[in-house]
Amino acid sequence: MEVNKALTTRKAIRKFTDQQVTRTDIEAIVQLAQTTPTWVNSQSQRVYVAMGDTLSSIRTAQHDLVTSNAPLNSDLPMGHRSDWSTIAQQNMQDWNAGLVKTLGSDFRAKIDQEAANLYNAQAVVYLALTKGYSPWALYDLGAFGQSLMLAAQERGIDTMPAYQFIKYPQMLREHLSVTSDEDLS
Repeated sequence: MEVNKALTTRKAIRKFTDQQVTRTDIEAIVQLAQTTPTWVNSQSQRVYVAMGDTLSSIRTAQHDLVTSNAPLNSDLPMGHRSDWSTIAQQNMQDWNAGLVKTLGSDFRAKIDQEAANLYNAQAVVYLALTKGYSPWALYDLGAFGQSLMLAAQERGIDTMPAYQFIKYPQMLREHLSVTSDEDLS
């Protein structure tokens, strides 16, 4: 796949099909993403994969937390939209306007329902960094995440980065063996 095509055709999917994703596919995608350069070759990212029964358990726990209005407590602070630059806020407003146009004025309820069920994802790749990480590690993690999404696209697997996947890190630690000294990002 050409880089130009990959970058301009990749989309963040907010409702996945029932297309099965194999462990072999995930392993190949992660292995390819691991070729992403990092500052002084630190390769500080940690990768956790949820599929099958593990993902089903996470999906149930996520749904229960969302529907009970459990407080959000992500390891990586989300920040309020008003904390973003004027340009970023305008981009967010334009994106919301596009959602209203495409999905209708009740789009938030539709998206929230999908988010509570992890968008029907057949596999979720969670990324983490050891606490106390360098800002360069966060930069490197973003590059690694983009590499994951492009490698998946090349295999015909849709992806999306989403806060929704990591907003309950304590629950994820219980299901994925993420240690308390790692931040899910």
